[in-house]
Amino acid sequence: MSKFYYEHPETEAPVVTTAATVASPRKMDFYQRLTSSMPFLITVIVHVLLIGGAAAIIVQKNVMDRNETFVAPNPRESAADKQLEYRVQNARQRAASSSPSNPVSVNRIISTAENALQIPAMPDLPSMQSGGLPGFGPMGPGMGLDAGTRIATSLSKDTRISARAFPPMIFMGLPHNVSKVVFVVDTSTQIMEPRKGGFLAFSIIREEIMRQVSRLPATAQFNVILYRTTNGETGDVEVNLYKRELSPANNDSKKDFFEWMAPVNAKLDDFGPASATRRTGWRRKPLPPEAGVDPLFLPPSWARAVHAALEQSPDTIFVITASEGRVSRMVSEQELTKRRAELEKEKAGYEQYAKKEGTTMTAIITARDAALNKLRIELDAANRKLVAERQEPVVIEHIISFFRADVQAELRKKGITIKVDGTGWTKKDGTFFAHPPYAVSGIDPATWNDLNTHMSRLQRALSPLQRASLNIFLFVGPTDKPDSAVSILSTVAKRNGGNFRLLTTKRLEEIRAKEAEAVKKGS
Repeated sequence: MSKFYYEHPETEAPVVTTAATVASPRKMDFYQRLTSSMPFLITVIVHVLLIGGAAAIIVQKNVMDRNETFVAPNPRESAADKQLEYRVQNARQRAASSSPSNPVSVNRIISTAENALQIPAMPDLPSMQSGGLPGFGPMGPGMGLDAGTRIATSLSKDTRISARAFPPMIFMGLPHNVSKVVFVVDTSTQIMEPRKGGFLAFSIIREEIMRQVSRLPATAQFNVILYRTTNGETGDVEVNLYKRELSPANNDSKKDFFEWMAPVNAKLDDFGPASATRRTGWRRKPLPPEAGVDPLFLPPSWARAVHAALEQSPDTIFVITASEGRVSRMVSEQELTKRRAELEKEKAGYEQYAKKEGTTMTAIITARDAALNKLRIELDAANRKLVAERQEPVVIEHIISFFRADVQAELRKKGITIKVDGTGWTKKDGTFFAHPPYAVSGIDPATWNDLNTHMSRLQRALSPLQRASLNIFLFVGPTDKPDSAVSILSTVAKRNGGNFRLLTTKRLEEIRAKEAEAVKKGS
């Protein structure tokens, strides 16, 4: 009898079927097939029971999990324990979030240490009243700050600045990012003459420089160089440096600088670089021969002071000058000998002319010098009277400027009359005797392009690693016609990576008013 094997998917047990069963023509339904084999039936029943039992267990577990259970708090648990648990949880969360794959931005780092990321408190600027002209305090914040307001320093009320970022310096309306800055300042009396703006103008310049130094971050370096021309022909210059090298902009340096700068051009009869509290002369460093700087070239006074600044390798130079000056070149000894001979011939001819007028050249010069000395004494006395009356003095660079129309107009405005003694050096019609110079001129004019070449070579020789930007401010009066000076100085500034600005008394007063308003809002 042949056998067929059928694999049940559940029991995998063989089922034996006879040939007679296969040959049966009648098909069995599912129930008959299920009940015809007892082992198969038992297997099905067992599986049904197992599946039902498993389902019952799952349903019961889900129902129990949904029931809320009330847990009574531990009466011994204190607020400190809760706070500790809270800190531990926070610490775990921070530890989980601080991984190398999530770097922290520098801008988000916060230090809780005292004075973190802050420089020390800035010192207050001294009152301009100290060491200045008596009686100038009541004139307002520009002259004596005792009666007005102290200079604005743009600091917060706790006088501290965040070291995270420092704003650019805005000097006389010109913004500039600086780290090593030198101020070169013309302190000649020309800058305080009536046609320029008077005594008040320089006081505002002085205050603005002190204010800018007060705002420098401690990481910066600075210096101030005062200058004036001592010889109009050769352009010789008197220089006074605050320090021989750049100074760190820390509190000690700033306080010392304020004391040094406060009396500059602040007292009658004490003008120029030497009016600072101490004198530090310029010791010029020798230039290498390969620098190519022409030793016969004579730059203007402000450019010579810039030479002193370049020796300190700054990144920024601010120059305030009352004029563009002039450029010249020294002549050879052969040319000087020739000029001396020509001058002697001219003097001989003048002596013959003076003899016809009943005088001599020597007598004319002696009488003129005596009259001008007397005039200077009387003008100084008039200025002291003005100061005592709380008025600005009339400052002039040379006594011969007394005869200029603008000076005469200013004297009349202030009610001052000074009679000039013309005896011995004026003609019968009141005009001056003109006479030859005492000595020959040892210079010839040069070109402004020579100055550009000179400055470029100085930059390369003195600051080979860092070219300083040269920013020039020309201080002019309302009647000045500075077209030529503007063209000259703007070219020099541009070729040296800087900017040029005109500076007037009106502009200075606007700057002072703006600073006073800033102080008022911050107080």
